[in-house]
Amino acid sequence: YFAYRSELLALLATRHAVPAMTQSRDFPLAGGLMSYGGDFSQSHRHTGMYAGRILKGEKPSDLPVQRV
Repeated sequence: YFAYRSELLALLATRHAVPAMTQSRDFPLAGGLMSYGGDFSQSHRHTGMYAGRILKGEKPSDLPVQRV
């Protein structure tokens, strides 16, 4: 799975002069060219907040869709 191998992918892309991008923010932080995905930790935090609201009794259909 590529998301867990950002450092290796960045190293190989640099070594072989291949412009590369992945969905993970970790890739450019490891030296890769760029990423196009969101922040996974932020997505997980929002998921936890939604789960908490549902566990407290809110109906899932009443929760707003949020873009951050």
